[in-house]
Amino acid sequence: MRKLLAVLAAMMVFISGLSAADRPVFALVLSGGGAKGVAHVPILQELDRRGIVPDMVLGTSMGALIGGFYAAGYTGDDLETIINENDFMGMIFQLYAVREATTVSNPFLGYDTNLLTVEFGTDGIGAASGLLDDQYVNAFMRRYLSKVLSVTDFDDLPIPYRCIGADVTNSRRIVFDSGSLFDAMRASMAIPIVFAPVQLADGSYVMDGGLEDNLPIDLARSMGADIVLAVDVGDVMGLYAAENKADTLSGAFTEFTDYLTRPNTIRQYGNADWVIVPDLTAYSTMDFGKLQGIMEKGQEAVDARIGVFDELETMLAPYKEEMAAERILYRDIEAPLIEGIVHDVASAYDDDFEAFIGRPMDYRTITEFERLLSEIREHERLKSVTYDIEAGIITVSSVPYPPLSGDISIGLNGGIGVRYDGTSTYFVYNPEFTLSGRMSLIPSLYLTYGIIIDEGITLDAGLSYPFFDTAFLYGDIGIKYGQLSYMSIPGTKNYNFGNDAGVFAKFGIGYLYRNDLRLDFIIGADYSYIAGMSSGGQEILKQSHNVYPYGGIGFVYDGYRGERASDDGFEGKLVFTAGCDIPDMVPAYSFVLDFFGSFGPTPSFKFIFEGEASTVRRARNLAAAYRVMHTGPITYDYAYIMGGIRLPLPASAFIDAGVYAEGYDKDASDLGIQPWRMDELVPFATMDDIDIGGYIAGGIITSFGKIAAEVYISGEPRFSFMVTIE
Repeated sequence: MRKLLAVLAAMMVFISGLSAADRPVFALVLSGGGAKGVAHVPILQELDRRGIVPDMVLGTSMGALIGGFYAAGYTGDDLETIINENDFMGMIFQLYAVREATTVSNPFLGYDTNLLTVEFGTDGIGAASGLLDDQYVNAFMRRYLSKVLSVTDFDDLPIPYRCIGADVTNSRRIVFDSGSLFDAMRASMAIPIVFAPVQLADGSYVMDGGLEDNLPIDLARSMGADIVLAVDVGDVMGLYAAENKADTLSGAFTEFTDYLTRPNTIRQYGNADWVIVPDLTAYSTMDFGKLQGIMEKGQEAVDARIGVFDELETMLAPYKEEMAAERILYRDIEAPLIEGIVHDVASAYDDDFEAFIGRPMDYRTITEFERLLSEIREHERLKSVTYDIEAGIITVSSVPYPPLSGDISIGLNGGIGVRYDGTSTYFVYNPEFTLSGRMSLIPSLYLTYGIIIDEGITLDAGLSYPFFDTAFLYGDIGIKYGQLSYMSIPGTKNYNFGNDAGVFAKFGIGYLYRNDLRLDFIIGADYSYIAGMSSGGQEILKQSHNVYPYGGIGFVYDGYRGERASDDGFEGKLVFTAGCDIPDMVPAYSFVLDFFGSFGPTPSFKFIFEGEASTVRRARNLAAAYRVMHTGPITYDYAYIMGGIRLPLPASAFIDAGVYAEGYDKDASDLGIQPWRMDELVPFATMDDIDIGGYIAGGIITSFGKIAAEVYISGEPRFSFMVTIE
């Protein structure tokens, strides 16, 4: 009957010659539902295939995100491409992890902070009022919406748009129809506890709109919609047999959110012409790792309700040509220019901001701008760095942590595996766990502290004091235990260890030449005590005391973010120290260089290269005197270079392959305890052999860093298989 009425209505349109003003207003309403919200995309694709363009798009939470992109001019196919090209799992589940000490990594400190950083202060615990760090989600939204971020009236978007937020300060529903498009969309999807709420200009906090109205059908009617197509990914009516989903954390969260949104959504069902409900009982709101399967369920819903689209197309058939002519696609929008930037961060970044003025606000520019803000936030240890855009002017605002605040960071790198070094096969385990942090004592004076657990245990504490925006003084003292060299490569030698311990102190000046380039100058002293060492019951090393006073310079360049396998960039680190080992009373020094680069013509093909070079002239009985080759043996002098290709895959996975060469000291495997001769102090004087081989690796880049399985095969022959995180 409904189909017959639709046909009659279409005929009447042709007969009466209705004007555009008489065109029925078609509203598309999209519900929230977390990851399940990507099931909206096939509905959009079906509308596109039929040439049907909504007169308004309304959404809540994930429906606000998908609907906002659609309203901005993206097609359904565009959205599918965006979903397939981005790692939503890594983007959403990004824990708070920051870099060490005000800037790019201090070359004299070995702390990792890749797992988690928890901030604390007088205001409470936590870096923000959300469990997860939203900077990657925010950057994603701004990159893809860069051309329309200046739009302040949502009726001026290619498709008029509304989204819903829950004002938890004043206990009310908010309908976003103007203002900052980014703030509106971000507020509508601010899942309580998971993401931080958005604070409006009046001081109120706005959270996920599903708390108030998860399927705003009534709002569409109140705005004059004659035809309403709604999509509910939450299945609040229970059309499909629900599974018991509350036996996992994500399942319980889904049940909880459905419980909150169900009453209001059910009440509005009858006010829509059609409600499409995909069968998503096998998925939860947090299944961001299963987006492809969710979209397939959305397509199944389209196929099952294809009659809905037939009816809708019949109703709007007389206006399809008009709708097509009016539609503006995002790709055709001209990006506005950046006319000026106002900021409240350190003046050291003035030149960085100046470089953006005059550039178009397109994907590339905003990607680079977001990267700069991310670096500023990490380097300056700020609670947040955000920005607004109005009339071509970008206003950057930063929020520092309160006094007497600090952080605790957890990091992990290293790996486990199997190696054959040319003579024997052995199991290798060299993980390094770090716990570090800092706390402000008084303004600009920070207490730093840390624990490193690797071959042994290292504890240190110190003070740092920034000055002149780009420089800082710091000092550290600490103790260490269990650092004997062969403990880092278990199985290579059958030595029985005595106890070893030590203390160290260092003082230095760090200088930020640019936000990605750091120099450190340092003086310090190490003291090491070794109780003795034996092999097969025979003493080969007597009790010894070693002191190493030294000066040093460190250099770090960090132009490679490594957030995705397709990222281009270069990073490198150089550390040089020189002094004297006592009681040997001969000059001693350590020179270590390593670097990595990735560049390529397309996001799906990269050339990669990496290298290391080191010369270590320390007391031979110390762990500090050796480097470990990629294939296992130890060496005093080392040079390594690798060149190859990287194939970035979906979900930030990758495959690497290349060839490498290692230069090394083939005699370093014999434990030497005699002092160095003067002729041996020349850099690379002991390097007397070279090994060439092949390298292949596969892995994934996550918010925790790179996790990979790596294989080295050399012509010696040697073999190394390691599973690593770094």
